Amino acid sequence: MLLAALFVTTLSFGQYSNSAIRQGTEESLKLQDTVTELQAIVVIAKKVPLMTKVGPYKQPLWTTIRMFPSTRVYVMNPPGTAMYEKWFDIRQCRNGAAQIRMRDEFTFGLGKRLQLDLYSHTVYDGLNGDKTFKWRGFSWEFRYALADWGKIWGNPTLYYEMKMLDGRWGIEPKLLLGDRIGKKGVWGFNAIYEGNLASTKEEQEREYAYTASYANIINNDLSLGLSHMFRYNDYEGGSEEWYVGPLVQYRFSNKGYLNIEHMPGLNQDAKQSRTLIIFGWRF
Repeated sequence: MLLAALFVTTLSFGQYSNSAIRQGTEESLKLQDTVTELQAIVVIAKKVPLMTKVGPYKQPLWTTIRMFPSTRVYVMNPPGTAMYEKWFDIRQCRNGAAQIRMRDEFTFGLGKRLQLDLYSHTVYDGLNGDKTFKWRGFSWEFRYALADWGKIWGNPTLYYEMKMLDGRWGIEPKLLLGDRIGKKGVWGFNAIYEGNLASTKEEQEREYAYTASYANIINNDLSLGLSHMFRYNDYEGGSEEWYVGPLVQYRFSNKGYLNIEHMPGLNQDAKQSRTLIIFGWRF
């Protein structure tokens, strides 16, 4: 019986070790053995606290999942790990029309504080009464963190995305910042440029933006917070969009989570609201 218990416990820990966080877990990661009336041994993997330092970059666990739908922080994948996310980006216009942008995202930890993301984009477009569903294109993204976590204020990370959407090539570079604040608070900030690769200003459709988010970790399952977004469109006369609204994240397990963020528009140029729903699963 003792040998059986050791085998089951070793197997379960090995399975966890092959999941998202393979290195650097602290003593807060433990397995609890429960002996049933039938003397069978059940091994339960507790959820790892979000402030736990993990991986070779010594980053807190909350940075390895998408804490804020609109705001990215650091690199999400330690070396040799992968994750999948399904996105629903719901944009409600003031005239009642809506567009739902969807994407499937696969992320990979490459080591050396590098991360690669691959995206496939689809859309349900009801803005012009068309009500069509179609594939928009694809994109890929690299992230590079300038140092291990905590070595530089704000943990600056460089982000560069190349995309082919609706038959046009475009780029989206960003600067990502984020850190802990207080015992249970975390924050993120992104400075963003987005534009098409084209010869004229109108075709480039340049956009300058920033996002800022804060969340309070309520417990090991639930986090609540607030996001803000500003966007300036440098074409067709220019426009400014301002948004702010709540966000929630719920962790199903050490592998799965759900994010919801709803930001109503604050001015006339802004859409009535922008809502992001993201389901994530770490392999």
